[in-house]
Amino acid sequence: MAKKLLSIFALTILVASTVVGCGGGGGSPCSSPTILSIAEGSVFVMKAGTNDWIEAQVEMELEVGDSVKTGDISGAEITFFDGSTMELEAGTQIEILSLDVVCATGVTTITLLQTIGTTISRVTKLLDPASSYEVETQSGAAAVRGSAMVVTVDEDGTTWITNLEGDVWAVAQGVELQLTQGQQCIISPGQPPRPVMVAAGVYHTVGLRKDGTVVAVGNNTYGQCNVSGWTNITQVSAGFYHTVGLCSNGTAVTAGSNSSGQCNVGNWTDIIQLSAGHMHTVGLKSDGTAVAVGYNYYGQCNVSGWTSIIQVSAGTHHTVGLCSNGTLVTVGSNSSGQRDVSSWTDMIQISTSGYYTVGIKSNGIVAAVGDNSSGQCSVNAWTDIIQVDAGYMHTVGLSSNGTAVAVGYNYYGQCNVTGWPGIIQLATGLYHTVGLKTDGTVVAVGDNSYGQCNVSSWDLK
Repeated sequence: MAKKLLSIFALTILVASTVVGCGGGGGSPCSSPTILSIAEGSVFVMKAGTNDWIEAQVEMELEVGDSVKTGDISGAEITFFDGSTMELEAGTQIEILSLDVVCATGVTTITLLQTIGTTISRVTKLLDPASSYEVETQSGAAAVRGSAMVVTVDEDGTTWITNLEGDVWAVAQGVELQLTQGQQCIISPGQPPRPVMVAAGVYHTVGLRKDGTVVAVGNNTYGQCNVSGWTNITQVSAGFYHTVGLCSNGTAVTAGSNSSGQCNVGNWTDIIQLSAGHMHTVGLKSDGTAVAVGYNYYGQCNVSGWTSIIQVSAGTHHTVGLCSNGTLVTVGSNSSGQRDVSSWTDMIQISTSGYYTVGIKSNGIVAAVGDNSSGQCSVNAWTDIIQVDAGYMHTVGLSSNGTAVAVGYNYYGQCNVTGWPGIIQLATGLYHTVGLKTDGTVVAVGDNSYGQCNVSSWDLK
């Protein structure tokens, strides 16, 4: 991602780990070394105490004070002594600040400084809650109780954080912001963290600005775009003809059709994630339980018995929940096999719409079940995916390098996303696709009969 090196903000990831060694993880009697496990293209290392970049070699041992950078069309991966990994995309630089284990207590500390580019961290050992895995800069912090996240630092210091798995708290300027799985936030230099995202309904598109206000374009027959008065919003989701917003205090607001009670969320509290389906709305509470209102003919709102949930997704007539152990639970219609996910494991993100379900495994592989009449479930060849979104009959995936892929129905050009660069989030409507870029601008392709793709003037940053 670019280009000149700045140290602008601080990002801290706190996770539990396991006892693997003592004294820095650099080959002591009870530890494994930290190594550069993958190096593709132009990858260089500056050893501690030197000023010279040398060509990196696979299996090169890394120590405290070492720096790693990747050139254009290049990539690298560091495997730490505890099994955790950090992937470095093209144009990225990091420095290792600490590698340590206290054998007597089992407390593990890994600290890195990211100055530019994009990294994907996957922390694999989650046993000791006192352990920490940290990615730092100078003016912000994010704390994670989970195991996977993407951090992107632009050349002006602007930082984008994407939560792939677990709960993330972004902290800057004395403000703490919690991100649930699949959410993104931005930290601008000298500013508090703010969530930024896009959502797409059947014929409308919604954008969440960093100041917590919301913008919408497209079909407004039922008032689903009447969001201009919303404030302190941390997440948005768009259904067929209604829009829901999560407030910073854990309550929810809605706009649009309430024909089946899908907007009856006024008594909800302690909500950390929302998902709007066809005519129902699902909310995830901080204790891992779920609530739902709206059309329930197929039982798609019967989520009251769910526990240990970390993400919810509402489809047309079914609802899916991602459990903390990586498995899924489902309710509602199974007319096309959209609920046949009992064998899925190790999932980190899910999306449902129409009559199918899509999910990402921790290794970046994508699975899909249900209606495949337009090829919307033909995702088996996708790799290195960090976010998926299911439209009515098309599916989009975000690769870790910021590019997008798509399969399925393409009559309106809703799958024409291969030329998009620098994407951090994708959203799909009925026949259109929306992408949020690293600079806060938004792009869209597909059906624009109601103006749902008129987002070129948006600047959510």
